[in-house]
Amino acid sequence: MDTLKNEITRNGKSAQGKKELLKHLDGKKLTLRQAVAAQCYSCTGYYADGKVDCGMLSCPLHPFMPYKNTERGK
Repeated sequence: MDTLKNEITRNGKSAQGKKELLKHLDGKKLTLRQAVAAQCYSCTGYYADGKVDCGMLSCPLHPFMPYKNTERGK
């Protein structure tokens, strides 16, 4: 677990979900919103491609994604 935390700290972009994921990895409780942000951060590879919508419309968490494209539904 420490290796993962070190990787995120060193290489992960500064974005919503980073501190939440690190908090989770430390065994601390998260709110639902924090858990969604942490999952999105993890799933997108720590936002390696930038703070953009992942485009995974089949994901049940996509409507709550921190960087969701709000224009998509129009």
